[in-house]
Amino acid sequence: MMLKSITLLLLLSSTQGWWLIKPKKVCYTHIGCFSNAKPFNNAHGTLPQSPSKIETTFSLYTRQNKDTAQILDPYNTNTLSNSSFDSNLPTIFITHGYKDTAKSGWPLQMKDAFLEKGDMNVIAVDWSKGTKKRIYRQSAANTRVVGATIGNMIKALRDNFSLPLGQVHLVGHSLGAQIMGYAGDWVQGVGRITGLDPAGLYFEKFDTKVKLDPSDALFVDVIHTDGASLMELAFGIRTPNGHVDFYPNGGTRQPGCKRDLWTNIVNFFKGKFGWISANISCSHMRAIFYFIESIISSCEFKAFPCTSYWNFYRGSCISCANGCNRMGYHVDKSVHGKFYLQTNAAPPFCKRH
Repeated sequence: MMLKSITLLLLLSSTQGWWLIKPKKVCYTHIGCFSNAKPFNNAHGTLPQSPSKIETTFSLYTRQNKDTAQILDPYNTNTLSNSSFDSNLPTIFITHGYKDTAKSGWPLQMKDAFLEKGDMNVIAVDWSKGTKKRIYRQSAANTRVVGATIGNMIKALRDNFSLPLGQVHLVGHSLGAQIMGYAGDWVQGVGRITGLDPAGLYFEKFDTKVKLDPSDALFVDVIHTDGASLMELAFGIRTPNGHVDFYPNGGTRQPGCKRDLWTNIVNFFKGKFGWISANISCSHMRAIFYFIESIISSCEFKAFPCTSYWNFYRGSCISCANGCNRMGYHVDKSVHGKFYLQTNAAPPFCKRH
């Protein structure tokens, strides 16, 4: 289960020693060199590991092979030509965040929703070996290599299948959202990136070059669900970083999720790490399930433009005169800005108006 070993003390310990940073760089075959000089000092000088250690994998699913993955290799054209990939179809990349995997759980649930919705190429990107250790900052640094590797896969599909970049859609959760930002920067012209509660720690207060931002794709939409402070045991990014930013329930604590700091501290010292994980990751994970539901639901996830959640909550922004939008897969790409909405505490999450 994603984030099953995160604790507050672990994350705080990963932030020590920033004053000891010395500029260094590492270079890898196919993807070039990576430095920890500014602005890429956001992971406290930690350099990304090699592609051979991270072992990023690409599992292709189509309606011809819904349940059996075809493994693609950006550096082996035979794996591409022998697959079911069809450049005439929309192409979706999905990737996970810290201590998660794309080989089970929600990525496969999302894959199934996409293939139920339409005939598509869905590629699940797994980099779990690059985030299996408990040191968060190493995982944060590794996002750069994973992003570059995804970028090379996109290039390989473009070069071998004449894949139009405009029909490529990158979907990432937490650190995976930051990965997709790097991938979009690596291959300019990607059609869309959807950030599902992008990771805040080591990203939020840093230069746009190190995090997902509107320049990374022709269209960037972001769903914020856990954007409080780290001291509140929250892990998402609070500030807008897309063409469209959605803040369901204010973008912090989601209905049905508990975030009791004192109870979490007590359970930490009791060794109940599973209990803590389930509670502190609930709001962070909720962005995933809002998005999955939006793919195939007839409910619109109607969101209203507003300057703040407080103004929305007290009823000052209930008009669509200035243009409402739909959170999730069916977003209106022509309507930009910050949008607010409320959801239910359990599935179906979408509230019908």
